[in-house]
This record gives sequence, structure tokens and C-alpha cells, in this order.
Amino acid sequence: MANPVTKEACNPTTPLSGSSSHRAKTRLTQLLDRRDLRCNSLIFAFLIFYRVRPLTEADKKKATAGWEQFKKNLSKEVEIVAEYAHIWGTTYNGMITVESRDLSAFHDFWHRFRETTRWYVPETRTYIAQKEQP
Repeated sequence: MANPVTKEACNPTTPLSGSSSHRAKTRLTQLLDRRDLRCNSLIFAFLIFYRVRPLTEADKKKATAGWEQFKKNLSKEVEIVAEYAHIWGTTYNGMITVESRDLSAFHDFWHRFRETTRWYVPETRTYIAQKEQP
């Protein structure tokens, strides 16, 4: 009979020591790597609110072209689930929802996102959520 999946196997609490090239660099991702393979996997959602500075028509075209190119080169480990043009009740112009199973992949996405948009998006605010999926 196979060993049952235990809460302890899915959520290891023993201290971690040392590191190797096969382990993630943060404590959170190290804990996730040690989870029993029979456990549900985590999906991280990132809600990225952004504020766009006033743009000329030429800048709007440049920003749109840059954004479309950015999305074409997106990693397969990160998915833009939705793009929202207006966020009523806030001071932000819009929001994108991004999902990934890998925090490192999102980290890479984030740096590329800011490199691409920093010239016309002076401010962002990001919220992170997680859910388990079998």
C-alpha cells in the first residue's frame, strides 16, 4: 500500500541547511521544492496595478508596439491571464493579472516588464496570491 499524503509531507517545517545548484535560493521556494510530489501544486497570481503617464500619440504607438513585442517573447512559465484598461476606485490606470507556478519565472518576468514599461509607467503596485491545484 502506498504511503498516504500527509500534511507534514506537503508542508515541511524542518529547518533547511546548505544549498545546492538544484535548490531554489529562497526559503519559500526551498520549502516548495521539498513538498511531496503527490501534493497539490501551487499557482501564484500576481495582480499588477499600474499608472501610465500622459503620452503623446507617437508615444502611445511606441508603448503599444513595445507591449505587444514583450508579450510575444513571454516565457512559457508565466501567463498574462488578463489585461484591464480601467480600475475604478483607484488612482491606477490599469491592471494585469499574471499567473505562474514558479516564483523565479515571475521574478524574471518582473524585471523584463519593468525594463519594457518604465519609461511610460512610473508607478506599479503588485499583490501576490496563491492557490493549490491538484
